[in-house]
Amino acid sequence: MRRLALPLGFLLSANTLVAQDAPKKNLEFSGTAGFAQTSGNASAISTNFGNKIKYTAKGWTLNEDLAFFYGEANDDVNANFWNGGLRAERALHPRLGVFVATRFDRNVLQGIASRFEEGFGLDAKVIATKRDQLNMQFGGSLFQQRLTPGSTASAGRNFPAARLGLDYKHLFTDLAYLQQTGEYLPNLAEGGTYLVNTETSLVAPLSKRLAVKLGYVIRYNSAPPVRNNVPLKTTDTFFSSGITFSY
Repeated sequence: MRRLALPLGFLLSANTLVAQDAPKKNLEFSGTAGFAQTSGNASAISTNFGNKIKYTAKGWTLNEDLAFFYGEANDDVNANFWNGGLRAERALHPRLGVFVATRFDRNVLQGIASRFEEGFGLDAKVIATKRDQLNMQFGGSLFQQRLTPGSTASAGRNFPAARLGLDYKHLFTDLAYLQQTGEYLPNLAEGGTYLVNTETSLVAPLSKRLAVKLGYVIRYNSAPPVRNNVPLKTTDTFFSSGITFSY
């Protein structure tokens, strides 16, 4: 039996400051990728990649993020997940701001061919210290989703939802940190139906430029679709690991 596992990770980041007499602008970019393969008596392949961009100018901050997970085992697809979005935010007070956002996700194995979201709300800085930052979001969203062929759902395809979110980051050192994000999205048109999404990231530096990064994503749907008369599971999880490079 021959097995090959080759994880690959990279992170590119850049910060740009314009001349001192010009309006301040800030640009950050990061990207990650991973790959693993097994062959022989068992055949499996998995890949993941993602990126984040943050741009700040004249009191506004624009964030872009993208994540993709894909996997096959013995020629059967066991993961096919896309998630990406744009978010614009503006501070009203050192600890309070407003945001608008749009997001797209696709989770074929959970019966979601496409799902679009438009959101808005308030962002409050609950904790803002050198080592710990905690932000809470309160607002609402509108969803439009399309199911995969053969799938049906009790909830409507288009629905409004409330939003409660958090983003916590703890710095162990200047380079090592733990970050936890989460959001709770109760369906306002269907009582008892809701979505919960979380992401955990742990970064441990090997040097000033290199680090080990672990990630864990959870996607929960309290009322998942039924495909070909078979109820789909409520929870999908995605684990990733790799080497991070930054500058």
